[in-house]
Amino acid sequence: MRKVLIALVIALAVAPAASAKNPHDQTEPSPSTTTIVQGPTVIPQSAVPSGGLTAPAAGGVVPASSSCGACIATCWSSTTRSGPSDYSGHVYIYQHLSWCGNGAQITNASVWQSYDQYGWYSLSNTYGPWWSGGCVGCPSIRASGYILWDWSSPLIGFHQSGTSHLDSVMYAYGGLSF
Repeated sequence: MRKVLIALVIALAVAPAASAKNPHDQTEPSPSTTTIVQGPTVIPQSAVPSGGLTAPAAGGVVPASSSCGACIATCWSSTTRSGPSDYSGHVYIYQHLSWCGNGAQITNASVWQSYDQYGWYSLSNTYGPWWSGGCVGCPSIRASGYILWDWSSPLIGFHQSGTSHLDSVMYAYGGLSF
């Protein structure tokens, strides 16, 4: 009777583990997710980098006055990220953003990108950044970029390719969205 009871307890303890999904049976990469790594932080205007891609002005001319009257320009910096991540690794595209605004209009903007890969993910190609909407003198401006990547599981031989796209929208009041 004691042996039967021990066997029953062992069987009940092993059954949930056997029916649980094993994360190591992964046969495809995880979907890309986009997040704000560092939220908009106020910076001095002198800290806005000039080495990145600098935003164009509306019609090629920065407006001398704005609709907000005597607004004070404030500058911000932020970092956004997109890419897949799971137990097998990750591949990310980062956008490092700096911009100034007076509450009504973007007065200056700069962006540059960096990349990170780890594990079964490998970065194939990078594109961007480029300005895909808005302008200096507009209420907002959008920076875009994307990466191509591969995911290969060792031993099992599964292979897939993917794309992660990142659009970061900066607003004249210091807001940020993607």
